[in-house]
Amino acid sequence: MRHNPISLAILGAGIAAAAILVLGILLTLGGANPSNTLVHATLRAGNWLATPFHDLFIRPNPKHQLYLNWGIAAGVYYLLARALSWLTRF
Repeated sequence: MRHNPISLAILGAGIAAAAILVLGILLTLGGANPSNTLVHATLRAGNWLATPFHDLFIRPNPKHQLYLNWGIAAGVYYLLARALSWLTRF
């Protein structure tokens, strides 16, 4: 069955949220300069998106904690978007 516009919007928003979180993980992993405007904006958006998952798992290394919590958040946003997109296709 084809997607309707609402279904596509939900799926697009979920994929965009997951992409921002994954990009933030990759920028942190790569050691990007956080004072760069684009890196800073990506990390701020990712921090806002991952707010419900803040301190879900606590690790001694803050970077490992970010990777784990943001990775889970990205997966949840993607799966939730897929499920809601599927439900709104009918």
